[in-house]
Amino acid sequence: MKIVHIYKDFDPPVHGGMEHHMALMCWFQRQWAEVEALTCSRSWRARVIDREGTRVTEVGEFGRFQSAPFSPMFVPHVARLRADVAVLHVPNPTAEIAWLLARPNAKLVVRYQSDIVRQASAMRFYAPIQRRFLEHAHLIIVASPQYLDTSETLQPFRDKCVVVPLGILPDEFAAPPRENIDALRGRYGGGFVLFSGRHRYYKGIEYLVRAAKHIKAPVVIAGDGPERERCMALARDLGVTIAFPGALTHEDLLTHLHACDVFAFPSIARSEAYGISMLEAHVAGKPVVATTLGTGVEFVNQHGVTGLNVRPKDADALAGAINALIDDPDLRERLGSAGKLRVETELHAEHIARMEFDLYGKLS
Repeated sequence: MKIVHIYKDFDPPVHGGMEHHMALMCWFQRQWAEVEALTCSRSWRARVIDREGTRVTEVGEFGRFQSAPFSPMFVPHVARLRADVAVLHVPNPTAEIAWLLARPNAKLVVRYQSDIVRQASAMRFYAPIQRRFLEHAHLIIVASPQYLDTSETLQPFRDKCVVVPLGILPDEFAAPPRENIDALRGRYGGGFVLFSGRHRYYKGIEYLVRAAKHIKAPVVIAGDGPERERCMALARDLGVTIAFPGALTHEDLLTHLHACDVFAFPSIARSEAYGISMLEAHVAGKPVVATTLGTGVEFVNQHGVTGLNVRPKDADALAGAINALIDDPDLRERLGSAGKLRVETELHAEHIARMEFDLYGKLS
């Protein structure tokens, strides 16, 4: 079987959740099939490059509009596909339009990551294209039953949807040396509450800032993005001391995950479709306090099993749940251990890659 995974970017060089998932699928599925990837190049030049053993064709583009590449040459590249199965990771307007125009001779598998939530004006034009594209899909893979149940876009196509979660590689999150953990805890003043991720509107970071003055431990908000300056200003206005260490290297992220007591995930909007960073906290043995959004967030962080989930946009509820874990080390240990075991046994990326591959085989 030959499989081509299609998205706008690949990891490396772009270290995003969808990019990393696609790279992991390519990495593991190469054991059982011939696998390539098709992306855009973030420049006008096209090239074929080896990305950690995966052959990636990067198509030239002339910039991006609302994060979608403008790449007229993507259409002929899709038309020339020679594959048994093409896996399109969406939302991805560039590739979806190219597929409809090119109509390649391959089984179409859609890895449906999320609805488009905020770009309401663009959806007036994009929604009919997206519906037509999904009509052509032979199989639609969704990351959680909660997302499938609540996505209006997917309801007309429910009969060809299958739930396969996203996973991670536990070995990538092994504990750093103990002295590094102790030094970081000393720098922050003991056990701390951690958020790490992109500072976007739907992450709800401002509610963690508002909750911080009631939380019985230091709060660390790592990462960067368009909301960072606003949240730092809010912390100053509220008179709350919060550490904002900025974007972390992978090594620094490991130390923060293993040094913290609780991981906070205060997202507020449906744009938060899953939450890979919660899996990273779980595999480090940390409980998570997240929110109830009717998405894959509740699938990843199982309430009372791997952590606690509270109402979104409720700083008091967020602080209360975090304090419940801070005050009960035994509960923290039980929930953290359950999360770690679940990732290692159910959400290992190789296991996920095999599940997806077996579904591809049923299409031929």
